[in-house]
Amino acid sequence: MSTVAFLLDILAVAFALALAYLYHARWYWHVLSVLAALAVGFSPPIPGWEAPSRDLVYGVVVLFLLVWGFAEPFVHRFHRHSIRPV
Repeated sequence: MSTVAFLLDILAVAFALALAYLYHARWYWHVLSVLAALAVGFSPPIPGWEAPSRDLVYGVVVLFLLVWGFAEPFVHRFHRHSIRPV
């Protein structure tokens, strides 16, 4: 299970960084993303879902939201700007 968790964490980080690089979102979406990550991380577990898969899903979601939220100031200068037709 630890290898699967590690691979999913790497995929979550890579996907969040790719989205931060390719698409420019307003600053408040990144702040909301960090707040959502904290809300998911500190929320009580869903009743009836007491399994390692719950921890895996919560961890991947929190990691994705945190990385996407905090990556914007660092990735902002490297944004790929699309060329708009005239």
